[in-house]
Amino acid sequence: MAPELSKRLGRSVVVENATGGSGMIALQKLVNGKVDGSTLYYGGFDTVAVPMLNKSVKIDWKEATLPVGRTAITSMAIVVPQASPYKTLADLVAAAKENPETITYGSPGIGSAQHFVGEMVGHRAGVKLVHAPYRGGTQVSNDLLAGVLDSAILTTSTALTFAKDGKIRVLAVTSAERAEALPDVPALTEIEGFRGLALPLWQGLFVKAGTDEASAKKISDAITASLEMDEVKKRLADAGFAAAPMSMGEFNGFIQTQADTYRQIITESAITIE
Repeated sequence: MAPELSKRLGRSVVVENATGGSGMIALQKLVNGKVDGSTLYYGGFDTVAVPMLNKSVKIDWKEATLPVGRTAITSMAIVVPQASPYKTLADLVAAAKENPETITYGSPGIGSAQHFVGEMVGHRAGVKLVHAPYRGGTQVSNDLLAGVLDSAILTTSTALTFAKDGKIRVLAVTSAERAEALPDVPALTEIEGFRGLALPLWQGLFVKAGTDEASAKKISDAITASLEMDEVKKRLADAGFAAAPMSMGEFNGFIQTQADTYRQIITESAITIE
């Protein structure tokens, strides 16, 4: 996004990768910055979910930030090894009902979006899937392929790589619609027992709360215009995301809806991180 935003805003947009703390270190830099639109924060699921889960994080996106535009969206995938006897999500759920607390699913860690999906699916199906948290997604994939895990929640872009090689079977994707790259795989919301359930992965840009409306709108318009560029769409696609612009008001409403979903999953599954 940075090169195109630079052109449209008439100022240099310098990317600083402030890693750590599930995105909270970067978010804190925004909170500590000036209220003039000079600092942007690129966030997503973690921006909203982590403060809900970790009581030591005192940043509330509604009070600390002003969402100026959604940029991209993707889905996650519920997968099993290719040799698995489970051909559909219904098969996996049936096995979990028949053998309570024995069917495992891997995720990149407690409180990750993938963890949320696993707990959401288990709660809706009325089964207890055994969560196997890892430190990152690579080990999840390795253990899934080795048959250590019964199932896993992967980003759809990661799942696609292994599916093309015939190493895994994708049972469902978590977006509201089927993934373009996996047209034969049902969206979770299509499957009986999971109607209405969708949990996409999203990204967007925020400025500090209190930034004047004119400055915020200028940035929002620049984001929308940038996402119309084929080169930007390609960069996002290469990273497994689809360009999905939303204006300030739409983006704020979207986050509110997502926050309600996260809160419900946390309440139902008692997920916590410290």
